[in-house]
Amino acid sequence: MQSFIDDVLDPAGWLEWNGSFALSTLYYGEYANYGPGANTSCRVKWRGYILMNSMDALNFTVYNFTAAVPWLFSTSVPYSGGCSKEIWAAL
Repeated sequence: MQSFIDDVLDPAGWLEWNGSFALSTLYYGEYANYGPGANTSCRVKWRGYILMNSMDALNFTVYNFTAAVPWLFSTSVPYSGGCSKEIWAAL
């Protein structure tokens, strides 16, 4: 999510591992990536490959995915808990 993806990434994005094993249960989500390898038009067409919208992406932020607020703040480790400011402003 919101990552620079260089042109070393194959445009398909993913390859099958061990045939079709787990293709029916996988979840690969992408959101607001940028850079020469971020074009998703040639990505795989698997059911579990998702181009997330901003609401979907919020579920995978540090705040929501790890329940970080109660414990991560106390570690003094710097982190960004949510999406970029542009994303929050759109909500």
